[in-house]
Amino acid sequence: MAMLISIPPSITASKATTQQTIDNLAATTKKVDSTVTMVATQIDCHLPAVSVPNAGPDNQTVIEQPLMNVTDYTNLTSIPDVTNVIPIFDQTEFDGGFAFNVYGIPLNNASLLSMYSLILPSNLTVGHNFQAGDSGVVVLQERVANHFNVIVGGTVNIFNQTFQVVGIEGYTPVNETAAYMSLNDAQAITNNVGNVTDFKVFADNVTNVQSTANKIAVMYPQLSVSIAASLVDSVIQMQTQTNEELQMAQVSMSQIQSTGTLEIAIVTVVVAAIVLFIMLYTVRERTREIGTLKALGASSMAVLGQFMLEGIMLSLIAGIVGIVIGTVGATSLANLLLPRPTQAGNSAISSTGVSLGSASSASISITITPELVLLGLGIAVLLGALGSLYPAWRAARTRPAEAMRYE
Repeated sequence: MAMLISIPPSITASKATTQQTIDNLAATTKKVDSTVTMVATQIDCHLPAVSVPNAGPDNQTVIEQPLMNVTDYTNLTSIPDVTNVIPIFDQTEFDGGFAFNVYGIPLNNASLLSMYSLILPSNLTVGHNFQAGDSGVVVLQERVANHFNVIVGGTVNIFNQTFQVVGIEGYTPVNETAAYMSLNDAQAITNNVGNVTDFKVFADNVTNVQSTANKIAVMYPQLSVSIAASLVDSVIQMQTQTNEELQMAQVSMSQIQSTGTLEIAIVTVVVAAIVLFIMLYTVRERTREIGTLKALGASSMAVLGQFMLEGIMLSLIAGIVGIVIGTVGATSLANLLLPRPTQAGNSAISSTGVSLGSASSASISITITPELVLLGLGIAVLLGALGSLYPAWRAARTRPAEAMRYE
């Protein structure tokens, strides 16, 4: 009986956990897919870097990214399969002996920022990120913030221009000394209006990235054109891994249902058989008592009722004990009797690829409801009645003379 009242809610809880995994996988896949697709379809275009002797504060050689006039590259948007071209300004500047990057991002298009959010600073630890239309504000990488001794809400002077600090970015391996601002502000304070250092070109889908990069290289042979080939492979890997985890979750749900149904059937048959054999043994051991009752005038219906009542009471008492055990140990019984539901791993996105983590088994926690307790008692009574029916009928048919001769 403990198993009978534990298995049904266990099946429900396990299926709910597995369904939650499936829903989480679907939601995560949708969220990650848009981000990964954006990164995987990105094509970086810039002029080859050059070494400039004696350009540093201590006359050291500095590697600089040559500037490109935006008007010279307007044809990038006309290349087939190109959906967007985002200009970026990224130039190393010096404040005394401290080198940092002035990093300009176009902030004049809200839909563009929403669609291509990865161009914005990541890993903000304090404050907030840029919003469309921002000007005169900066997000500083923490090393830059420490250099200027400024916090969120304060102001910083960069090349005689005052900016309000709205956010601070924690350490990242990319742009680790960046002062992010709007593209217009970056161009203005460095006297490079109309010039950029990079174009981030986006293809319409992953399969067209390489061909689009080839077209850009043909149209602008002076440019250095690169793609995130590893991420293209990661997109395919992620999709394969997601499908495998979804299949595992579906198989887990099917196994939980089939195992639970089989266990319920086995337990039901076993309970009925136990009652049957106990009552058959009882009838056999009390044959002389049955004969005496019949000799004293007890009717067959009275004998039938007596043994039926005994079987029902026996099952009812056992059912109450089983329900107590099942209520206390429902969760342990559930984890013991049923396959554990599949729980998907966490997703992660990095500059080198995408990982959904590995699937694992999840423990479940269940609660026995009053309705289930009443159902369990009803099943106990029913099984007691069914198991006692044949022995009681056999006792009722016993003849007094035969019973009195029984040894």
